Amino acid sequence: MFSLIDDPWILVVDTDGNQRTVGIREIFAGEVKVASLQGESPAQNFAIMRLLLAIFWRSHSGESKVEPGKTFNFATWFERLRAQLQRTGRDQAVLDYLEQYRNRFELLDSPTPFMQVADLAVPSGEVKHVTTIVPEAQEDYFTMRAGKARDSLSYGEAARWLVYAQAYDYSGIKSGAVGDSRVKGGKGYPIGTGWTGMTGGVLVVGENLLDTLILNTCSSALANPQDRPVWERQPDGPDTREKFGQNAYPQGPSDLLTWQSRRIRLYTEGDCVTGVVLSNGDRIPDAGANVFGDPMTPYRYSTNKSKKNLDIYYPATFSPQRTVWRALDALIVAETDGGFSGKAKAPKRPQNLDNLANLSQYIDGIPSVLNVDLVAVEYGPQSSSVASTYAAQVGMPLVLLLEQSGQLRQAVREAASATSEASIALGRFAANLLVAAGKEYEFTPAPTDQVLAELEPLFNAWLQNLADFAPEITVSGNGDDADDNIVRLVRDWQSKVREHIVSQALILLRGAGPRAMVGKIVADSTGEGPKKVVSAGTYYQKLQRYLDQILPLTSKQYKDEIEQERKVNHE
Repeated sequence: MFSLIDDPWILVVDTDGNQRTVGIREIFAGEVKVASLQGESPAQNFAIMRLLLAIFWRSHSGESKVEPGKTFNFATWFERLRAQLQRTGRDQAVLDYLEQYRNRFELLDSPTPFMQVADLAVPSGEVKHVTTIVPEAQEDYFTMRAGKARDSLSYGEAARWLVYAQAYDYSGIKSGAVGDSRVKGGKGYPIGTGWTGMTGGVLVVGENLLDTLILNTCSSALANPQDRPVWERQPDGPDTREKFGQNAYPQGPSDLLTWQSRRIRLYTEGDCVTGVVLSNGDRIPDAGANVFGDPMTPYRYSTNKSKKNLDIYYPATFSPQRTVWRALDALIVAETDGGFSGKAKAPKRPQNLDNLANLSQYIDGIPSVLNVDLVAVEYGPQSSSVASTYAAQVGMPLVLLLEQSGQLRQAVREAASATSEASIALGRFAANLLVAAGKEYEFTPAPTDQVLAELEPLFNAWLQNLADFAPEITVSGNGDDADDNIVRLVRDWQSKVREHIVSQALILLRGAGPRAMVGKIVADSTGEGPKKVVSAGTYYQKLQRYLDQILPLTSKQYKDEIEQERKVNHE
């Protein structure tokens, strides 16, 4: 027997900075003051955090029920419970709830093993290698595991990877389980990745783990009586849940966060897990189209799939390259913001961010800067393998998320967009140096990615400077002190971007070689005009002119205008 409630299996760091392994009960009993999770990967941490959130939500769901004629005051509930958790470090509601479902949290030797099917089997009796649920160990190369360490898992580690597999398992052909009506020719054909793998994971990080749990709690996670996690439902069999009379469509946040995308059975030898049967579980309907309810992901509008009277949104994942720059719009844009149209509607930002912005209007204590973790998994071709796991952090000023902060959001979006454009211009400059040296033009992404990586922590620091601005601020430059402050901040950011771009451009220039300095004769773009000489210097000046356009507050013309205005005012 191995109880996920009592036995240690979750890797954490306590508030004193010590690494610990704990069970679920220890976290909520306050026996260990947990600061954060620290498992084998950011994606594994995120999957386990979502499991803990589902437990937390369901434990407190009864508190949203009120007498007829009354309304549940979520803000009051949130403020009171958060203060209690911070004061005591203990959540009795969760401890009582865990006792109620204790038998469903047994990992092994149980008729209802956690997130598994007890008698799952394939006709041949084959059991797969245990690394089937450990993505980083599935290849003989490029893994830290070797020998016996690769052939078995402790019960605790197996539990962690089990939760991960249900959240993130890749698509592709799976074992055809006995009793699964979908099996053809002994195979389970692809149904897509786990639900969490379809999303862009957004987690607001609090002062400690309990604080993180409540900061990511929205009223919608408490109020739906049909929303049940896997341990509250009838145990799954080898076939789909609808075959057992359950709704095939996700019923709410707790259902989504514990969605059983696979049917799994762990096999043991002695005190280790050595094998696994893994087959298809429940498919997310319509590849995630309009599957709302997950409060920890943005949603993107699909122009191609939407119809005249039906808008279609999909969960929006994050790019492994330039993560923060490409994710920013999805994190901060309000649906009322300008710049979007009927054919390209605004994304829906994560509900957990929206929730905290709304709460800040009614209660005190919401952080002025939200520490936000972004987590996602990138899959290989046809989503049939895990290519990489990536994570990023953003310090999100709460003011950016307020409805009345449209002008401030626009300034930040334009700053981020200009940064990306300037960085891409650096990549084009590197390619143009090849032309000047007599080679073919080939865009060079490495300088672009390098400078964006350098600027990312600086951008985070710059964002946090906005935390104290009033939401009504504009960037019209009409002389108001607040306006002047935001213009100054934008100018400072543009100057920082230009400084880094120019610095990298000069490095590229010095390495371009004598042939690029001399240049070559080329025809104009039409091939009909007069020929001209282009050189490294030509392209450097072209880069500077382009930077004047996209970073206008750093241009000589702007500086001259400001200086002239200063002289006039002084006189």
